[in-house]
Order: sequence, then C-alpha cells, then structure tokens
Amino acid sequence: MPLVIDNNTRSWESFDVQTASTLYWKALPVLVKQNDREEQTNELTVRILSGVNRNNHNSRILRIHLSSDEDLFFLHTLEVSEEEFQSLKIEQGILVDFGNFPGKVITLLQKCILAQTEDPPRFQAVLSATGSDSVFKIVETNDFNQLPHITLAFRPGNDIAVKQFLAFRLSEVKLSNEHLTADLNMTMGDRDSTQLKLEDTVEQLAESREMHERTLLEQQAHSKTKDAIALEEKTKELAQLKSTLDQERDRLETKYRAQLDALTTRGGDLDTENRQLRSLKYELDSKVSELSHKLGTVEGNCRSMEEELSRLQNQNVQLGKSKSEREVEANELRARLRSADEKVLAQKDHIAEQHQRCKDLEASSRQLEERCNELKESAAGHEVRAKEAAAEVLKGNRIIEKVSNDLRMAKEKARRKQAIIGRQEEELAARERTLDSMTREQASSSRQVNHLQEDNKALKDEISSLKSKLEECKTQLQSNEQMIRWLNNQVNEAQLQFGGTGSRYSFKPAALRGPATVSGGSMGIPAGPSRSSVSPPAALHNAPYSMNYTAAASQHITPSSLSSASRSNTGAAAFPSAAGFVSHQLRTPGTAGSNSAGIPPSAVPLQV
Repeated sequence: MPLVIDNNTRSWESFDVQTASTLYWKALPVLVKQNDREEQTNELTVRILSGVNRNNHNSRILRIHLSSDEDLFFLHTLEVSEEEFQSLKIEQGILVDFGNFPGKVITLLQKCILAQTEDPPRFQAVLSATGSDSVFKIVETNDFNQLPHITLAFRPGNDIAVKQFLAFRLSEVKLSNEHLTADLNMTMGDRDSTQLKLEDTVEQLAESREMHERTLLEQQAHSKTKDAIALEEKTKELAQLKSTLDQERDRLETKYRAQLDALTTRGGDLDTENRQLRSLKYELDSKVSELSHKLGTVEGNCRSMEEELSRLQNQNVQLGKSKSEREVEANELRARLRSADEKVLAQKDHIAEQHQRCKDLEASSRQLEERCNELKESAAGHEVRAKEAAAEVLKGNRIIEKVSNDLRMAKEKARRKQAIIGRQEEELAARERTLDSMTREQASSSRQVNHLQEDNKALKDEISSLKSKLEECKTQLQSNEQMIRWLNNQVNEAQLQFGGTGSRYSFKPAALRGPATVSGGSMGIPAGPSRSSVSPPAALHNAPYSMNYTAAASQHITPSSLSSASRSNTGAAAFPSAAGFVSHQLRTPGTAGSNSAGIPPSAVPLQV
C-alpha cells in the first residue's frame, strides 16, 4: 500500500507546487460509501498533479486530490512517489511504468464519465471512507461480477491540510485573475482597433456599393441611348430603301407599259400580214412553236436569274450590316468583361482580408471562452471553500461577469461581421454568375457571327454560279441576235437583186442558193453568181440540227418581232412568228431536199 498524505504538513513543504503541472481536472460522479451514511453518488472534483520533490528534483511525485464544491472541508489526497509506485505496481499488477500511469488513470476516469448515460453504468468510480482511511476504486460491472481496475488508498484531510489546500487554490485563482485581467485589457484594445477597422470597412463597402450602382445606371443609360440611335438609323435606312424601291418600280412599270404599247401596235400590223401568209403558216406551225417555246423558256430563266441576283445582293447587304452590329456588340461585351474582371479581383482581395481578420477574431474569442470557463470553474470552487476570502472572490466574480459581458459583446460583433462577410460573398457570387452569363452570351454571339460568315460565303458562291449562268444566257442571246441580223441582210440583198419585180415567194437569197436552178411555180430563176458574199454566222454551222429558211420579200426580222410573235402563239389558228421574215423549220440532217410537207412551190427550202 503506498504512502498517503493525511495530516502531515510536511508533504506541502516537500511537494514543489510552483513547478507542478495539472494533468487532469474535471468533475466526476463518484459513488461515496461511508459507515454512518447511506451510499450516494456525489459530484466530486478530481485533480491530478505531476511535480517533483522540492529537495530532490530528480524524484517525481504524482498527487491526486478529491474535493467537493458543495462541501469545502471534503478533501481526500493521494501522493505517490516514483519509488512508492514500484510497490503499488507489484501489489495491483499494473503493467505500465510511472510515466504512463497518470494517462491510464485519466482514461479510466473518462470512461466513467461516458458510462453515466448507461443504466447501470458499466464503469463506476467508488470512494469508500472508513474513519481515517479511504479507498478509491474504478470498477467495471459486467453480467457476472464487478471487476476493479485500480484501487488507491487515500487519506481524508484535516483542518491544516484543508487550509493549505484552500490557500494553494486561492493563490492559483489570484494568479489566474491577474493573467485574465491582462488578457482582458489586451482583448479590449484589440476589440477597439477591430471596431475601428470594421467601421472603415463598412464605409468602404458603402462607397463601393454606391459606385457600383452609379456605374450600373450609367451603363444602362448608355445602352438605351445606343439602342435608340441604332433604331433611328435603321428606320431611316428602311425609308430610303422603300423610296428607292418605289422609284424603281415606277420606272419599270413605265418602261414595260411603253414596250407593251409598241408590241400591241406591232401585233396589229402582224395580224394584217398574217392574212397574206396564212397559206405558209399551217406548214411551219409546229416547228416555229417549238422554237418559240424554247426562246420563251430562256427569257423566263434569264428574268428569274436577274431577280434572284438582286435578292441575293440585298441579302448580302443585310448580312454585312448584321455582321458589323454583332462585332460592335462583341467589343462592348469584351470591355464590360474586362471591367467586371478587375472589380471581381479587387473584391476577392478585400474579402480574403476580411476572412483572415475574422479567423483571427474567432481564434481570440475561443481562447477567451476557454479562459473564461476555467476562471468560472475556479471561482465557483473558491467561493464555496474560502469564506475568509469572500471579498476578493466577490471582486473576482464581478471581474468575471464583466469579462463575460465583454465576451458576449465581442461574440455579437463577430456574428455581425460574419453576416456582413456573408452578404459580401453573396454579392460576389452574384457578380460571378453575371460574369459567366456575359461570357456565354459572348460565345453565342461569336458562334452566330461565324454562322453568318459561312452563310455569306455560301451566298457568294451561289451568286457567282448564277452570274456564270447569266453570262451563258447573254452569250446565247447575242448568238441569236447575230443570226437574225444575218438573215435580215440576206433578205435585203435579195430585195435589191430582184428589184421588187418578182413575187415574194419566188426569190432566194444569193448566199443561200446552190449551184443548180430552182424552179418556183410558174417562174424559173436561173442559178447565177450572187452579188452578196456574206456567209452565215458560225452559230449556224455549229448547230446540231439543220434549218430550212423561206424568204419573204419586203420584210425584215428583228428580235422584238420574233419574241412578240413567239409570245402571241396561243393556238393553232394564230401565226406564231412575224409576217414577212424568214420562217425557220427544224429538221434533222439529210432532209434538205424533200418537199413533202406541203410547202408551196414558190417557197424554196434552203439547208444551212
């Protein structure tokens, strides 16, 4: 059994209290057994101190106190030196050395605290007091029996030991109060400086918010002004385009109306001549209809291509304007994005500073809370035990209350600061979301611009293909006009050669006559040398088919007469071509000499 401290005052002299360290200090529910009282569970304060002998610093001592906050004279003490622990180790069967022994005891005490929620508790601390001796046990209860883990012999303290213990506790409380007062003064100074910084931060935040609102209003006003200017420009441009279109439409209507009047007059003349050439019309109707249909198809295709070309040009102009507008919007979005990035970086730096300050305040607040809790516990025990030091304890309580009030105020200010920082974080998140949406809008605008560029390129390719087709049609029309002029020359030469004495059906252009004499009705025209050496155009030699021509005297062929005659061909009774010009008969090669189609003898078929 180890030695214990009871009423021997030399133990306080041998134990160096100034260098002792507290390993464990908590309230523990202990089952107290006394001879003259019933068993009851009391809340006892267990404190474990580790120190050295004042006379021999190489000798370590472990001291354990059991005290009660309700009974100031309740004190049980155990003191074990390093040499005495060896006998206790052999007696109790302990497997740890002196250095690890306090940690294992603390572990068992923690299990006792945690087991209080169980019914019955698995681990229980038991103090048995019998006269001048007391035994402290930590018992584990299972289904079979109660197993004691450790049994320590304590001695209850007498008046001298209790007074020395209370004096020791009083000195600790005074020292703790002095440290706490110094910490309180330091905390109050920090609080004042933090409050000033917080006020400066609030003012800066208000200025930043006001500047942001002012900038936002300016941006909105600028955007509205730009939209109004763009709308006015588009309205003016649309009015100009409309007036230009109306003028062009009036001009075209006047032009086509004049052409229609001329064609109507020409149609009346052709109807008169149609009666004279009715005998020839029935033989050549089918061939002329086919050629006229082809010519009308070519003219319709040409007009449709011209309309398509004008439509594509207008669409290209509109796409160019839309592209320029998109580029302007993209530049504006880039400028706004750069300004928003700068503002976000500044806000992030400011918020990081505020976060660091809040963390420092929270750490200091936690330290104050821990020190305040320790101070409350020590002050409560001191108030019960030391009635002689009532005045000092009351003063300490007032100081503690003041510290608690200041601590509550500091917590309230910290909570307010956290709320302000939370709002700043929300504003920052909103700005980040706005920045993301602006980035997505910019990407969408870039995709639209690329798409419009691709469409513009496709339209340009289509316009170039249509231009090539239009050039081909123009070339074909020029070839047809050349052929018609050549035929007119041939008719004029024939008129000059015959001098107007023969019948209109009995002559043949010199360039088209062969070497033999062709008889025509009652008149025979000898084959002689021709006064004209004009050869047919190359288009006639390159044609994939042969054409028969019948020349009518005193008539000329023009492109307008040919086109009007082809458009007036609506039935078999109407003559499809102009009267008095060379009628074309399409036929395959090898049928130039046949006259089985019912052509009058005076009409001479010629093969080119």
